[in-house]
Amino acid sequence: MIRKLWNPLRLALALLTTLPVPAGGAPEPDDLGRAPLTYPLVGLLLAALLIAACWALFDLPPLAAAATVLALWAVLTGALHLDGLGDCADALLGGHADAEQRRAILRDPHVGTAGVVAVVLALIGKFAGLAAVLDHGSLVPLLLAPVLARGAVLALMCALPYASPGGMAETAMENLPRQTGWLVVGVIAALTLLVAPGALLATVVLTALIGRGAQRRLRGASGDVYGATIELVEAAVLLALAVPTAG
Repeated sequence: MIRKLWNPLRLALALLTTLPVPAGGAPEPDDLGRAPLTYPLVGLLLAALLIAACWALFDLPPLAAAATVLALWAVLTGALHLDGLGDCADALLGGHADAEQRRAILRDPHVGTAGVVAVVLALIGKFAGLAAVLDHGSLVPLLLAPVLARGAVLALMCALPYASPGGMAETAMENLPRQTGWLVVGVIAALTLLVAPGALLATVVLTALIGRGAQRRLRGASGDVYGATIELVEAAVLLALAVPTAG
C-alpha cells in the first residue's frame, strides 16, 4: 500500500519540484499513470513550505516578503511552469498557424516576445496577490493556490488527449485512471467550495478556457499547457482572494 502511494508521489515530486527525491529504478507504467493523481499532494507540500517561509519572514514589510516568497516559489518548481507558460504564449496567441506548427513552436527552446510578456505578467500577478495576502495576514490563498492549480492540471489530463505523443508522458496518459482522477478533482472542488467559492470559480473558468483553447489550437494538451495552467491558476487564485472578503 505504501509503495503504491510513494512511487507515484516520488515521480510527481521529481517532475514538478526541485526537492531532493530518492532515486528509483525505471518507473512502472502503472506508477506513471497514478503519478498525476498525487499532483495536488505536491501542491499541498509546496504550500506548506511557502507558508513556513511566510511565517519566517513575518517581520519583513509585505512587499519584501512577497518578493522573497515568489523567488522561493520559482526555485522550488525550477521555473518549469513559467517555461511552459512562455512556450504556450508563443505558440497559441498567434492566429496563423495550424496545430502541427503550433506544436513545433512549443518544442522550440527560444522564447519570443509573447512568451516574455506572459511570464512577466504572471509574475506581476502572483507578486501582487502575495503582497495582498501577506498584508491581510490570512494565508489561506497561499494554501489553496498550489493545490487548485495542480488539481486543474489533473482535470485537463482527464479531459483532453495528449497533443505530443511519445515517451513517458504518453505512457502516463495511457495508464491514467481517469475515474479516480475525476474523483480527486471532485473532492478538491467540494472542499474549496466550503472555504473559498470565489477561488473555485476562478479556477474552473480559467481551466475551461485553457482546455478549450488547447483543444482547438493543439488538438489536445501538453506538458507546456499543464505548466501554463499551473502558473495562471496560481495567479488567479491569489488575485481572486486578494480582498479578505473575496471567496
